[in-house]
Parts: sequence; structure tokens; C-alpha cells
Amino acid sequence: MSTALSTSPDAKTQQPPRQKRIVVADELGYCWGVRRALDIIQEAAQKGGRVAPIGDIIHNPQVVERLRSKGVEGAASVQEAVNRGFRRVAITAHGMGPHLAEQAAAARVELIDTTCPLVTKVQRLAQKLVRQGYFLVVYGDADHPEVKGVLGWANTSKAVAAKKIEDLPWNAKRGEEGPGKVAPPRKVALVSQTTKNVDELMKFARQLQEMVVPEGGEFRLCNTICEPTSERQNALKRLVERDGCDMILAIGGRKSSNTARLAEVGRAMGVPSYHIERPDEIDPAWLEGATTIGITAGASTPDDVIEEVVARLVARGYAPPEGGIRKVDPDYVPAY
Repeated sequence: MSTALSTSPDAKTQQPPRQKRIVVADELGYCWGVRRALDIIQEAAQKGGRVAPIGDIIHNPQVVERLRSKGVEGAASVQEAVNRGFRRVAITAHGMGPHLAEQAAAARVELIDTTCPLVTKVQRLAQKLVRQGYFLVVYGDADHPEVKGVLGWANTSKAVAAKKIEDLPWNAKRGEEGPGKVAPPRKVALVSQTTKNVDELMKFARQLQEMVVPEGGEFRLCNTICEPTSERQNALKRLVERDGCDMILAIGGRKSSNTARLAEVGRAMGVPSYHIERPDEIDPAWLEGATTIGITAGASTPDDVIEEVVARLVARGYAPPEGGIRKVDPDYVPAY
């Protein structure tokens, strides 16, 4: 007499556990502008000795530490660099206003310029818009060196940095009158810090446009968020949609604006997202229940730091990304 094997309803619905894995965005880490800045400063140090960037050459602490051993040490000002014995100073990849060249000339020190050409493009555009009679609004962090540099090149009292409408010197639409009402001028132009979130820029632009265009106002939006920033944000969106990530790690320096924006993009898509500088910042509690971890990195983050984070996750049982982190074309130059 044979006995048939019974299968419980629960057994039928049970699924094998999902494999713990790491997936990476198809655009992440060093951008062309950062590689260019590092090539310039390292070649200068190798050929001519010590150089003092005024600020961090890029916003990544690991890179800044490595450059120090090669004679590249940041200084807060030209005068501080001179006091420390430097005869050469450098403009960082974020750019700086024209005052730095004037200070370097007055101190009789050599000036090396590593400004990203995409930032230089914004500086020149700001000058053009001011010449055309626009009040200039720079969407970005007022204390960021790039924003300070753009305002410096604009060289006008008719300019302001803002991240939200409340930061502006106006609180009313054109045509509105009343006690305490301050409306914008007739012509207003908006540019952006190159590393901002395009969705947030567009939200701000719509609000500003509503204030400016009534009563014959003229509003001009210039989306100056750089291609590498947009590419990294879009690549992260594709990663989440394609692989259904349970968590995102955005790797980059604490000062890195574009890395912070990547974490914001992940959170806006409903995925727990964390901005970390180093692998030891990963909280084990974040990994509980996370089977697919998405990795992205800011434009100032070197590949070996990304690889260290991947190795930390692999040690905790996650399968490494297929094909490694990414392919690098050393001859790539963007069409800016």
C-alpha cells in the first residue's frame, strides 16, 4: 500500500531566500573635472615642489590626505600659505573669485588654476547675465566656494545666493503692494551651483518665476547643473527602478554637495539612503533585512574608496557587483 506525500499550503508559498547582493550605479565616482584637477595639481607638485590649494582641492578627505604626502597642503588664504613658506598656491576645482589672483600677484606667488571648466562656464555666464541687466540668483549653498566664486565673478550688488524662496530679498510678486511688501525687479536670471539636484532646482525655479513674471517681468532660467552630476543622479534612479534596492549607500566626503544630493535622490524614491565617507561608518543595523544594496558615489570619490565599501559588504555575506565597479575611459573629455 503506497502512501501519497502531502504538501502543506505554507510549503507551496514558501520562496527561497533572496541572495544578498551589491549592485552599483552605471555612473558613479570621479568625474572628468575632478580627474583633471588632480592631474594638474599632482604634476605641478612633482615638477615644482610644494603647492597650497586655497581650500580643499576636491571635497574628499582621503584624497586630501594622500596629496599631503606629495607636497600638496591646503591653506585658508594666500597670506597663510605665504606665512607657511609656500611660493605657489592653487585655485581648487570648485573655482574662486578674481580676488585670489589679485592676492597671489600682490604676494608674488605663482597661481595654479584647477577650476573645472564646467564651473568656469557658470562664472562667465553670470558675468554675461549681469551685463544684460538681470538681477542674478544663484541656486546653491551660500558658503560653498563655487557659489562664492560665481558671485565674485558677477561682481555686483544685484546678486544673491539662495536655496529656498525665503532666502531671497523679496517677499511678494511683482505688482503686489502693501506694508512690508518687497517685489523683485523686472529682470531676474537664475543659475545653479553645478552639483545641485535638478528636481529641487526646477521646484525653486517655478516658485521664483511666479514672483517675477507678473507686471511685465522677465525671468530667465539657466540650468547649469553639470552633466556629471545629472548623470550620477539619473543613474541612481535607474538603479533603484531596475534592481529594487532595499538600501542605498552614497559614498563621498562630508563636504561633497553632489554626494549629499545622491542620498537625497535615493530617499526621495522611498529607499533608505545614507551618505558615508568610509566603510567603517556603515551601521550594521542598516543591513538588517536589506538583501539588495545599491552603491553610488559622488564625483570626488576615488575608486579605491568605493571598493573598500564593497569589500566591507562582501565580508558580511553580500555577493560583489557583477563586472566590478565601473569601466574608466582615460581619454574621455566631455562636450562642454
